[in-house]
Amino acid sequence: MRQGEILNLTWGQVDVKEGFIKLEAWDTKTSAPRLVPLTGELVELFKAMPRGLPPVKVFTYAGRQIGAIKRGFTTAYKGAGIEDFTFHDLRHTAINNWRLQGHDYFRIMAATGHKTMTVFKRYNTVSKEELRALVGEKILRMDTYMDTMEFLRPANPRPRSSVMDRARDS
Repeated sequence: MRQGEILNLTWGQVDVKEGFIKLEAWDTKTSAPRLVPLTGELVELFKAMPRGLPPVKVFTYAGRQIGAIKRGFTTAYKGAGIEDFTFHDLRHTAINNWRLQGHDYFRIMAATGHKTMTVFKRYNTVSKEELRALVGEKILRMDTYMDTMEFLRPANPRPRSSVMDRARDS
């Protein structure tokens, strides 16, 4: 979810029974409603929190809505030894993690609210390890393919003498 969607989240949008956050069109940047799946850990977290009435904000401080989390977020990532990191990088990370887990793009786009593949592709970052794995897979496949072709090739192929012989052999 986007930071604004999280900070404006109300208890009426959190469905722990079904395991989703339900965002209406007016809650999203793209003006399209969507369902955001909750992990088991988040379901348990929401169950442990004191629940308010449906219009009450989920994340408050001293009973008031949180307007921004920049200072706390900066303290957290710097304390973890991370540099040059934004809240929005978490969204990129989640999208990449879902892709690496093998989820199809349509489900990811439905959860993240991306309407077009062009915008969605901006969030996908292919790592060096993924590129190395791709080359490794191609080499493995090529070796296997070449071994198979060598196995299928006859030891003493007979010469083809005519177009009819070639047609019959193919």
